[in-house]
This record gives sequence, C-alpha cells and structure tokens, in this order.
Amino acid sequence: MTEQPLISIIMPVYNGRKYLAQCLDSIVGQSYRRWQLIIVDDGSTDGSATLMDDYARRDERITVVHQPNSGPAAARNNGLARAEGQYVTFVDCDDWIAADMYETMVNAMDADAGVDVVIAGYTLEYASHSKPVPVREGSAAVAEATEVVKQVLRGHIGSYLWTMLLRREVVREPLPDMAVYEDHATLFKWLLHARRVALLPGAPYHYRQLGGSAVRSADYRKGCLFFEAVRERYHYIDAHRPLPGFADENRLLYIRGLVKLTKDLARSPHIDDATRQLICDVRQELTTLLPVSRRQVGLKYYCRLQLLLRSPRWYVRLMRLTSVFALSNRRHDADLY
Repeated sequence: MTEQPLISIIMPVYNGRKYLAQCLDSIVGQSYRRWQLIIVDDGSTDGSATLMDDYARRDERITVVHQPNSGPAAARNNGLARAEGQYVTFVDCDDWIAADMYETMVNAMDADAGVDVVIAGYTLEYASHSKPVPVREGSAAVAEATEVVKQVLRGHIGSYLWTMLLRREVVREPLPDMAVYEDHATLFKWLLHARRVALLPGAPYHYRQLGGSAVRSADYRKGCLFFEAVRERYHYIDAHRPLPGFADENRLLYIRGLVKLTKDLARSPHIDDATRQLICDVRQELTTLLPVSRRQVGLKYYCRLQLLLRSPRWYVRLMRLTSVFALSNRRHDADLY
C-alpha cells in the first residue's frame, strides 16, 4: 500500500495563548493523519511557549521552534526551511480548521496528477455569527494556474496562505520581511510555478475576526506595506509577462488598488504628516500609469483619481467627510472577538 503524502503545516505564534489550544486541537483531530506541524514561536511572552511545548511532548508529529521576535514572515520562512512534506500549508494560531479539511484537499490533489495547488474557502468567524466565503459554489473544479492567478489579481480569489495546500516544489520564493501583506506579494508567484489548481467548495478554514487585527484598518505602517505588496505584484507581472494579453488589465487593477489605498489612508482615524506624504507618494506612482479613461476604471475611481491628482489636500478632506456614510465597517467592528 502506497504511503500517504506528508503535509508540512507551518504555524507562526506570537502571544497567541488565548486561542492556541482550539487551533491545535483542530489540527490534532484531523481525519488525515500523516502531517507534521512546525510551530514557530516568535518570541512569545504570554505563556504560549509552555502550551505549545506541552502539545509537542504529547504528539511526536509536532515540532516547536523558538526564535527571537522577528515577525510573521520570518517565522513562516523558518518553518518552510524545516518542512519535510511533499505538501505545504499554513495555519494562524488564533483560527481553527474543519476536521476533514486536509483529507479533502489531499484527495483533490491526488485526483489530478497535474494539480499543484488546492484552494479552499474560509469562514469569517465573528463573535456572534459566521459568514462563509467559499472560493467556489457547487462542485470542485480544476483550472489552469494562470487563470487562477488572474482571479487572485482581480480580488475574486483571496491571496491567503492558510486557504491553500501547495506542492513543496512550487514554494520557491521566500516571503518578504513584511509584518502584513507578505502573502499578497508572494502567493501569485507560487501559483505561477504551478500547472493546475483545484478549487474546492465549502469553507473549512475558520478565520477569527479579532479587534486590532493587523489588516483590519489602514494606517501609515500598513499602508506602506500594502503599497509595497501591490507594487511588487504590478511590476513583476509587467516585467515578466507570464500572463499573455493581461498587461492593460494589470495596469487598471493597479490603478484601482492605489486609489483605494489613498482613500483608506485619508480616512485613517489619526492621519498625520507621514500618512499625507504616503498619499503623495502613491499619487506620484499613479502619474506614471496615466492616461486612463473613466470608462476603463469606472466613474467612482476616475473622480477620486482626478481630485487626488489636482489637490491631495482637498482629496483628503473630501474622503474624510464622506467617511461618515461608511457605516458597514463600524457595524462589523462591534462584533469582533
């Protein structure tokens, strides 16, 4: 009987004790049994290290690596360097996964020899309710990797490490040293190394919505990193041309992403001179992408772009004034863990 493939599960942990046991229990309880869990303790000070070491003593499939605090990207790269499996996946320590998640993903990988990546959906877990976000409705499907990359760049498929099972050989580039958005800057490259991608129905990854999450609100630091990530995406695709016929759409997607970034920065709760300068830096990048028409980017983006180009100061004022009408985020924020 052929031995099952080994999955290397990589989990960075920094002060995650509050929800860590639930996450670990969901991995230990997987119906797919042949995995190694590499927990990288990124300098935790809240007792997380004691808890993860206790799990490792009880289950030989769990390895704990302790490192000085270096950030999530460095922790994941450390885990990747130690991965022994044919397949690689990631979990965040404050989330949890359905009991059959990995079995379902491995079955999808095995069903087609040309599949190098499997992508599942996820469930947003709020304090009082859940919201499934499936990557596909109905039955599973297989697509060419280049078509999936286009869907990722369009924002139709999330660029999240923890929704994917990847053959180890496609995971070539290290994650950049970024506190957030390192997946946005890297996953599309991994997908470009793949042949085909299996898209699964359902939402087996449970993504806990936490107050103070690193990606929930815009500020100068996160804005800089998002700018860096989307700039890397645009210029990599533009330089290497791995997607024939996609150059113009790539430029338009980049323009929309940058305009949205300036809007989010302008609406930051505590806007300062550094944030205003970042908006001006993004504005300068936008000037290199012109001309663009209203028809190409849509009326909303076009009007915002024109105001930003004419007067960043008035742009910030108008975006902050209109933010009083953006109520949906405040309603969601009241239901965070």
